[in-house]
Amino acid sequence: MRKTAVVGCIAIAVLAAGCGSGSANPPTTKASASTTTRDPTTALTRAIRQALRKNYQLSSYVLWHNAIPASAQQSTRGPALAALRNAAAQRRKSGIRIKPISGLLTIISVSLDPSFTKATATTIASGRVRPYEGGKAEPRTIALHERARIQLRRLGRSQNFVVWQVTTLR
Repeated sequence: MRKTAVVGCIAIAVLAAGCGSGSANPPTTKASASTTTRDPTTALTRAIRQALRKNYQLSSYVLWHNAIPASAQQSTRGPALAALRNAAAQRRKSGIRIKPISGLLTIISVSLDPSFTKATATTIASGRVRPYEGGKAEPRTIALHERARIQLRRLGRSQNFVVWQVTTLR
């Protein structure tokens, strides 16, 4: 709905500029600048989507390596990072590794809190993985289809967000 309104405003501004009184004076730069005003939520929404993609890549890495890389805090912190650590430790202790074969993250929705410090997203992670136990691959792959509600937090006044908590939905 918001995109339609913006496109409509731009179309009206272009028509108004082109359908003037016929004077040779071009429209002022002030009028054209008002039609290109940037929405502050656009950059924040982009940052949220980027954090979700980075977290998905981190999760895939942790599945295979059973270790958390030093760069993990760039995308994931709080209870979400603790859950990744715990899962990796349990798999390492059991001698199990999970190799991602294919995967796709679909971001269903993103909702930015009015305070601009928190956000909630709904995602679906789907793909195929192959478990390895004792260094040997299991004969069949496993299909995954996981829907989750993800809470994100903004890092200070920067435009960066991190995944804070992940709740699997049924």
